[in-house]
Amino acid sequence: MAAIFGIEERDAQDFIEKGIVCLPHSPDGKSDLHSIVSAIRHDDIVFIKHCTPQSALKIKAIGVVRSDFPIQSDGGFCLPVEWVWQGEKVLESFDEVLSLCGNALYEEHNILVQREIINLLPEKYQLPQEW
Repeated sequence: MAAIFGIEERDAQDFIEKGIVCLPHSPDGKSDLHSIVSAIRHDDIVFIKHCTPQSALKIKAIGVVRSDFPIQSDGGFCLPVEWVWQGEKVLESFDEVLSLCGNALYEEHNILVQREIINLLPEKYQLPQEW
């Protein structure tokens, strides 16, 4: 199964319009996310979210990474993404605190969040029923 990465919604509309996702920079302008970024691969799932650790998680868009190779963009280090779902899905009930959701970029490990994201994907990205 593909890894799932959450990305803060700050630049969401620009990402969707350009078919990309650009990785965030630290306040000093440097990209210090090599350990996470290097893990994002072709066919991984990215989702644009809005939340704070004390609130519900709102999923705004879901995309599938189309290449391991970055593309040129004004946003810096960007990967091509096919945005396959847009809307607003609010997730409120979790067995754990959303400790990472305030981060600009993180790998999503919460199985309940992963299941909701997978359920929002179009049928061609769903697992066969026999799974």
